[in-house]
Amino acid sequence: MQRLAQLDIIRGFAVLGILLMNIFAFAYPFDYSHSLIWHEAGVSLLDTSLYNLQTLLISGRFLTLFNLLFGVGMFLIFHKYGAAYLQRRLYWLGLFGLLHGILLWSGDILLWYALAGLMVLKRGYLQLDSGVLWRKAVRFFAYGLVLPLFYAVYLLFAQAEPLLPLTAEMVAAEQQFWAGPYHEQIIQNVIYAMFMLIAFALSLYWLIAALMLFGVSLYKSAWFDRGYSMATTKMLFWLAFAISTVTVLTDHITGYAYDLNTALPWEQVAMLLMALSFASMLINWRENSWLKRWLAPCGRMAFTLYISQTLLMVLLFRVIRPDWFASLDRAALLGIAISMIVLQLLFCRWYFSHFNQGPLEWCWRTLSKKPVITD
Repeated sequence: MQRLAQLDIIRGFAVLGILLMNIFAFAYPFDYSHSLIWHEAGVSLLDTSLYNLQTLLISGRFLTLFNLLFGVGMFLIFHKYGAAYLQRRLYWLGLFGLLHGILLWSGDILLWYALAGLMVLKRGYLQLDSGVLWRKAVRFFAYGLVLPLFYAVYLLFAQAEPLLPLTAEMVAAEQQFWAGPYHEQIIQNVIYAMFMLIAFALSLYWLIAALMLFGVSLYKSAWFDRGYSMATTKMLFWLAFAISTVTVLTDHITGYAYDLNTALPWEQVAMLLMALSFASMLINWRENSWLKRWLAPCGRMAFTLYISQTLLMVLLFRVIRPDWFASLDRAALLGIAISMIVLQLLFCRWYFSHFNQGPLEWCWRTLSKKPVITD
């Protein structure tokens, strides 16, 4: 089965774009990673504008795109190497994710991808045809929206307490904690993982599995060979933009106090629609030499890039410059994220001029005992 360049291009675009949101989870206390109101000194007009721009164009879009591609990757491995090898890969990915989430950073998604992937594999969904997969994905997606819907109703009627800004004392305490004893950080990460496990059972599994099935359905219908027409691609983009505009207005009315860009159920719909528009655009541009030279190598080593983003950002904000933690504004953090993206683009170009496989990709495949296929 020939490797499709457009899948690598889309995956590279997704894994680099994820950092544009994750940077705030690296640099702020986790409860404030999606919040505009984070410091008692207030926020500037630039910060507010950047936050709104993230809601409209960035929040959840790249992670959704990565999730769709993960489903495609599962199907390709299943089709070429069989269920046993795919199962081993998912077990190892789960272990990598568990270690990543506990030892490095509590924002890990790999463990939850692995668990959802194992359930999808065990239930035989990868063998279903495109139409059945699409209908099942729609149903799972609807299940995943139930908890966000309840939360939205709660915010509307319960007069929920807003998230309070961090005081100078709270910032100092956070900096001291994340630059302090490592075992205390591990305990904090374990506690957060337990909350994530509850969220996974109630909502996250359904959303992740739905996006995986959407991806497999699209692949089986040969969508990744043609994408949508440019007219449809633009329609999906502007529809998602319009949906998120409602979120921006609601955020403004409520004083940006409730992290609505990830909490409202219709935002999940906007994320999916815009992710599909991004993917369709890249599919239509798949012959572009710049995309092949720069984004495709990043897609070939997405696992390595994802983990290296964590390593470098944790080192930056907890070891090298702990005084930056919970102190930099959004513009500064986006500048750091963009600089990191440029470095990863350059690194991938250099790396694949000397090697054929990313280091963690090689490790993952070796541990999973990739079978040899003979013609």
